[in-house]
Amino acid sequence: MCRRLVYSLILAVGVMFFCAVAQAIEFKSVADEIAILYDGPSKQSGKRLILTRGYPVEVIIISGNWVRVRDEIGTFAWIEVERLGEQRTVMIVKAVVGARASPGGSAPVVFRAEQGVVLDFLEVSGGWAKVRHRSGVAGFIRLRDLWGV
Repeated sequence: MCRRLVYSLILAVGVMFFCAVAQAIEFKSVADEIAILYDGPSKQSGKRLILTRGYPVEVIIISGNWVRVRDEIGTFAWIEVERLGEQRTVMIVKAVVGARASPGGSAPVVFRAEQGVVLDFLEVSGGWAKVRHRSGVAGFIRLRDLWGV
């Protein structure tokens, strides 16, 4: 009986920890037409990447006027905080994805997008994200097919 209680407590603490970590993930998007990412939190550091407007990145840590971010392939770099905006975007990570009229695999496809296409993020509905194409058409795409959610 006591052993079962201990296992239950360990499981509960583990679930709470996992939920806290999951809640801590934050994504931002590049706000400028182009943004340079650096090896360190300084313009004197080596230039690592150039990203374009709307590109989603995961925020790892903020240090003063700099943010350490990660891109969809796992590259870590530093970007100036003012280069990131509040508008959330997501990126297609599969070859071609159909956005559906409603969340569900049987809903009609309203548009298709190829890998690397950036879409405006609107909301999450179950295992689906509601997104908007630059043409203005909105649809639902499975979360597993997107980076930035």
